[in-house]
Amino acid sequence: MSRTQRELKALRQQQREEAAARQRARDRRNLFIIGGILGTAAVAILIVALALNHAAQVSTQNRLPFQTVSGTIGTAVPDEGRTHVDPSTTPTYKSYPPASGPHYSAQGIAPVPWQTIDTLQEGQYLHNLEHGGIAILYDCPSGTACTTLKNSLETYVKNLAPVEPTYGEVKVVLTPYSRGMQKKVALVAWDYIEFLDSYDQAEITRFYENHVNKGPEQIP
Repeated sequence: MSRTQRELKALRQQQREEAAARQRARDRRNLFIIGGILGTAAVAILIVALALNHAAQVSTQNRLPFQTVSGTIGTAVPDEGRTHVDPSTTPTYKSYPPASGPHYSAQGIAPVPWQTIDTLQEGQYLHNLEHGGIAILYDCPSGTACTTLKNSLETYVKNLAPVEPTYGEVKVVLTPYSRGMQKKVALVAWDYIEFLDSYDQAEITRFYENHVNKGPEQIP
């Protein structure tokens, strides 16, 4: 091999080594960049998780403690069955507000999520009762007193109602309702009802603690 060939071969070898070195440097730089991005994302996820956990703890801490209530709170009403019917139908009941009977079973319609505050049909809230929850119904004319009642009930459902110990849920829903309302507020569980003249936090809590998870189906 001539000198020129040896020099050319050495030059090519040097170029390959320099190219490999540059590639290794690029790979290290890319790893640092990717590592930094992943690290930043992990920190952000941790911060969000801690914030959500803190918010959940604060929310739980603000709620009333759950206490077992013996005896029977409210008035028993005759059972009207638990048939599932199509949401396009309008079931009828022997007593109003109904505390059992035909109800809807369709995703996104019934049962509704716990702590729902909305205008609900009987066929919706009854499915929640079947799962062992309670419904708070209210009926009042417009005006300051009605606004105060509504706000008190909404605050109770959102922030105060106890977390039941079996599933860790607040198994309450709230809806305006008028038919058969003997007083401004009705507390309804499966086959039980209690009427109240006004917002009564202690009595609502007693009714809830007495009847939660006692519906026909043991479901969260």
